[in-house]
Amino acid sequence: MRASERRNNLLNQVVGQQALKQRLLRSVHNNRVPHAQLFLGNLGHGGLALALAYARLLTCSNPGQDDACGECSSCRKHDSFIHPDLHFTFPFPSSSGDVSSDLYGPWREQLLASPYFGYEQWMRHLGSENKQGNIPIKECRALIKNLSLKPFEAARKVLIMWLPEYLGQEGNVLLKLMEEPPAGTVFLLVAEQSERILNTILSRTQTMRIPPLEIGDVAEALEREGHSSDVAQRAAQLCQGDYSRALQLTQQVQSPYFESWRGFLGNAYTRKMDQIALWAEETGNLGREGMKAYMHYGMALLRSAFLHEFVDQRPEWSAQEAEFLDKFLNLNVEISSMQGMMDLLESSLYEIERNGNPKMVLTTLGYGMADKIRNGGGQRQP
Repeated sequence: MRASERRNNLLNQVVGQQALKQRLLRSVHNNRVPHAQLFLGNLGHGGLALALAYARLLTCSNPGQDDACGECSSCRKHDSFIHPDLHFTFPFPSSSGDVSSDLYGPWREQLLASPYFGYEQWMRHLGSENKQGNIPIKECRALIKNLSLKPFEAARKVLIMWLPEYLGQEGNVLLKLMEEPPAGTVFLLVAEQSERILNTILSRTQTMRIPPLEIGDVAEALEREGHSSDVAQRAAQLCQGDYSRALQLTQQVQSPYFESWRGFLGNAYTRKMDQIALWAEETGNLGREGMKAYMHYGMALLRSAFLHEFVDQRPEWSAQEAEFLDKFLNLNVEISSMQGMMDLLESSLYEIERNGNPKMVLTTLGYGMADKIRNGGGQRQP
């Protein structure tokens, strides 16, 4: 097994999150491991990576003070996610299989590539981007059966449930299992939106919130991956603490969203509402994860223009992006209007993350941006 394939499967190789790593280590060393834990936060912040490393630590035969040993028989099986006491549950389309274990092959491929991925990326990996995934009742019954058995090798067996938001009302059949789990059973739930999780499930977990990653931690991790310091710094500053987005940003010198944003802001300034309506329709086709990445890029672009008012520093933008920012600054948009635009973007991102209607959210954003950028111009000196 190459080192690159193991980079996120030990605690000391998970990107950042030092405080949470120490919390997980203390729970093991003090023998106070909660039987049901919820890792809650943007998936790019590393909830799944932490859960995988924690599962390895919980089943390691010879754990050290700072991590699993990485060498015992149990750890070697965790290298490829084939440990018999490590179970996974995740959303999938009904056309792909009856239970999660039917898809363990592609699931392990995705984990080995990177544990920093979202629902839409997972569905694309399955070739099912146009289908709806969920965690069905058959999966719940299979869990009850599998977790009722004694551990095969380790002192504990661990279930990682990825995106319990996709567990419908049928998930209530798991309540007794979670209330009175078999000895040595640990549930690790990895989620983004607690409000979409069944309250009956949520109330039986201990929540650990996963914050955005620090810029320095992201840059350091990207440099370990072999990226240059300049590329790593640019991606780290633009990704908003999301490592999956940082990895995407390293693949291009200029964001694929730049041309769209340049056109949109130009149409907002000239108040071409028919073009804004077309923009809303086209951008709405990116899907939820695509729109989130699109919004984060736009926020980074405007934030850079905003901060340039106070510090003469920017991320390593491409030549076209830097030229656009200079032209945008020459519009002399008031600081209060720029802050208003940022607020509009954050509000739109909030709605998108909660599955708001894309066309409505984006149309409202477009009209609001047109008002802010046009009415707030001409007041400042260049």
